[in-house]
Order: sequence, then structure tokens, then C-alpha cells
Amino acid sequence: MGCCYRIFNARFFAIYLPLLLSLFYFLDKHFLPKQYIFEPKKLQELCQQSLELYGGENTNHTLLFQDLVHRLQGEYGKKHVQDLKNDEWVFNNAGGAMGSMVILHASISEYLIIFGTPVGTEGHTGIHMADDYFIILSGAQHSVLPWQTEPTIYRPGFMNHMKRGDGNQYALKGYALELAQGWIPSMLPFGFLDTFTSTLDVGNLWRTVYFTGRHMIGQLLIGKF
Repeated sequence: MGCCYRIFNARFFAIYLPLLLSLFYFLDKHFLPKQYIFEPKKLQELCQQSLELYGGENTNHTLLFQDLVHRLQGEYGKKHVQDLKNDEWVFNNAGGAMGSMVILHASISEYLIIFGTPVGTEGHTGIHMADDYFIILSGAQHSVLPWQTEPTIYRPGFMNHMKRGDGNQYALKGYALELAQGWIPSMLPFGFLDTFTSTLDVGNLWRTVYFTGRHMIGQLLIGKF
């Protein structure tokens, strides 16, 4: 029995593991990027257009979010960007930071959310198998790397692109449109673990899982990976 187990392990590492890694490389480099429908620069343009109407020092968040979602739906269609629903906002605790978010799109390769907090928060971005684009809608985001003694500040209309595999410390007081493109399921544990190690807010976790799953399954049913 032990001999057979060692043979299986040797075969796995010698044959199957390289095949699996090769398959992942192919999917990651050639398949996954073709599934993206959102273009970060276009999202930034749409945000800036909404900000011209409802942004500034006296930002009307309700009208700003509604106008932005309307523009997103006009560009990408309601089948990919859902209506803004006030009863679908959830808390998000991850990396020591806490805010609220509402999902506009979630699929295997992308998510698009509005995220933020009016009281301010700070934490670690996490390290992810996805590129993250953070377009500020109100307030400001402060971002810093370990060797920086002064933060990089992003204000309304600006976009912070955190490349896949990177991570930093950030602080946010305000709201942002956030796009992630990559292996989205691999990001989910980062957003869920604080429930078990800190908040114990199981009800919020259930709503987050439900909304995320509903979006992903819905997108798969219309051919969006």
C-alpha cells in the first residue's frame, strides 16, 4: 500500500502537476483576458462624467450613484450591470478595513462594486490573483508602500491601479467604483475570513455569499465567464 502511494505521488509530481500548471498558464494568459468586458479607462470616463454633475464638495451620493449606474448600464447593458438596490448593500470587513459595498457585477473573471464608508477606514489591500482598479467618487484614498514615508493620495476622478500580486496599506474616507479582473473566486476568502476571526456577523456573510453567487451564476447562464 505504501509503495503504491509513493508511486502515485511520484507520478503526480512528474506528470500530472506539470500538466495542470500548463493548463492553468494557458487559461490565465490566453483564455481569461478574453472574458473581460469592462475597460478601466472607460469606467474612469463614466465616473468623471457623473462627478461633473453630482460630485464636488457637496457630493450628492444618491444622485451620483444612480447616474453612474445608469451610464454603466448604457455602456455595458443591464444584463451585465444590475440596478442599484439599496437593500443589497452589505458590510465588507477585509484586511483590517471595514466599509460597505453593493455589487453591480460579479462573474468568475470580473467584479464591479461601489465600495466605501463615510466614517473612514484603514487596512491592508490583500494580495490577489487579479488586477484591481479603484476609481474615487468622493473623499480620498491614501495609499502607501512599506518604504514610503508619505502616502499617494487619490481624489475624485482619479484611478488607483493595483497590479495583480501587489499589495499596500490604504485608508479611505469616501466612496469608489472598484473593478477587479482576474480569478475572482480566489479573492473571496479574503473578504469572508474576518467573519470567523473577528466580526462573527454571519448574517452579513450569508447575504454577501448569496448576492455574489446569484450574480456569478446569472452571468454564467448568459455565457459570461
